[in-house]
Amino acid sequence: MIYAQIKSGHKLHLALEGGEVDREGVRIERGMLSHPLCGQRMTEPNYRMTINVPLANACRKCRAIAAKQ
Repeated sequence: MIYAQIKSGHKLHLALEGGEVDREGVRIERGMLSHPLCGQRMTEPNYRMTINVPLANACRKCRAIAAKQ
């Protein structure tokens, strides 16, 4: 998992990286990222940035879903 920011100034969301499998069993293609785990809608298809930071910086819904997986 990796953190991804949709827009400047917004919260960080958790997304699955290439090679990982989501809850429905769909494998994410290499070099791609999934939609945010919390299901937030994205108006643009790309993330602003992706980073590796401590899990506490993600949105609450993303953290809750990640804990269940």
